Amino acid sequence: MKHKEIQQPKIRSVKFNVVMNMILTTSSFLFPLITVPYVSRVLGPSGMGIVSWVQTLITYFSLIAMLGMTSYGTRACAEVRDDREKLSQVTQELILILVISTTITYCIYLVAIFLIPKTRNNLLLAFIFSLGIWLTSCGCNWFYQAIEQYGYITVRNIASKFVGLLLMFILVRTVHDYVWYAVTIVVGSYGSNIFNLIRLHKFVDFKRHRKYNLRRHFKPMVSFTISSISAGMYAQIDMLLSGFFLSNTLVGVYQMVVKIKSICSSAVNSVGAVMLPRLTYYEAKQGHEKTRQLIGKNINFIMILSLGMMIILCICGDSIIQILGGSQYLNGVVPLALTSPVLLFSATNGMLTQYLNATKREKESASVNLFGLIVGVIFGCILIPKYNIIGAALSVLLCEGCALIVRVYLLRDFIRTLRGQTDIWKIVIAAIFAGVAVGICKQLSPANPLILLIICGTVLVIVYLLALLILKEKFIRQILHKQ
Repeated sequence: MKHKEIQQPKIRSVKFNVVMNMILTTSSFLFPLITVPYVSRVLGPSGMGIVSWVQTLITYFSLIAMLGMTSYGTRACAEVRDDREKLSQVTQELILILVISTTITYCIYLVAIFLIPKTRNNLLLAFIFSLGIWLTSCGCNWFYQAIEQYGYITVRNIASKFVGLLLMFILVRTVHDYVWYAVTIVVGSYGSNIFNLIRLHKFVDFKRHRKYNLRRHFKPMVSFTISSISAGMYAQIDMLLSGFFLSNTLVGVYQMVVKIKSICSSAVNSVGAVMLPRLTYYEAKQGHEKTRQLIGKNINFIMILSLGMMIILCICGDSIIQILGGSQYLNGVVPLALTSPVLLFSATNGMLTQYLNATKREKESASVNLFGLIVGVIFGCILIPKYNIIGAALSVLLCEGCALIVRVYLLRDFIRTLRGQTDIWKIVIAAIFAGVAVGICKQLSPANPLILLIICGTVLVIVYLLALLILKEKFIRQILHKQ
């Protein structure tokens, strides 16, 4: 019997991968701009609150089931991606591990939803979202990231979001349709993962006579598991604890803040998200100088984009919230401003974590993430009961800030070598000029939230870019001169 020919994946340039991820990021902007205003007004803060909280709970169980595979699987497959036999072997072993871990995690989840009052009172919602645990584990996104198939990843995700969007307009019509909204989230966020498994046969040989060696993955996976679970948990600990301490209505208001922050974070992280496989490849081929150049460019990109978004969120936060949710969510204006620095902290944390993982310092990465989780729980338990959603915003800000300080300290020697690659002070000065211009513009702009936001956004882009050009910032110059 003739075996199906296994394809050699075409590895694109970093520039192509970044462009694809930017397209995906743009879709992450556009789809919420359509869905959030509609759903927020139909379901109201209470309905949005319970849906967002159960979704956050599912994310926690998915993190446990994945065992850090997002990072470990990407690195393990990237290291052997040029050898079809080894890549097939590693991929099959990792899938078997995921099947076992997901089965155990799902059983624990079934017990938990009957013990937690909020999920016990919303069992149908809990069961619908539970599909996300299986779809996340079976999606094998780590494999496609390892072989840098970002074109496929982008098309697949956009198509899935489009289907979810159509279902949302068809199924979500009244305040009682929050269960149907959960269905659209599962379809739009996780549904396309089914196609990942189907397509896997193009790149992986699933011969049954191969002898598996699962044990070789256990030891290196420990650090990745601790790192991934703790990082994922402390990134959303504010939302989870808010569900325990606050009413559904307050959680609904705060989830609007989290959604806006997440939309912005996806843009800031668009470059960093494609870095791990290339960093791993560079380090494996003794390309440390290329690693340094790549991270230096990423730092400049993160600084430029995150500071620009911080300006808009702080000055025009009320307009953004009115556009996306309406006046019933305006209590989130102050928390939104407080969480805006998280865009910079989180993206920088993610980039430094990528470097630690690529250089096989995952134990240090895991320690920092565990520290962040502990700090996040402590701050959350202290601040949220006392200051409500403002306390939630402060807790995530302090959590990310503390984690960043520790990572910078661990990588202080490497960071010193990046000075020639970065223009931090030039970017900060340009951002200050842009912030002043936007502040003046808001005072003179019409009261209409959408018009005000468009005018302020235009002024920000023009003044910011002009200031960066005048100061001769490296990243902008490299883009203009295509260096």
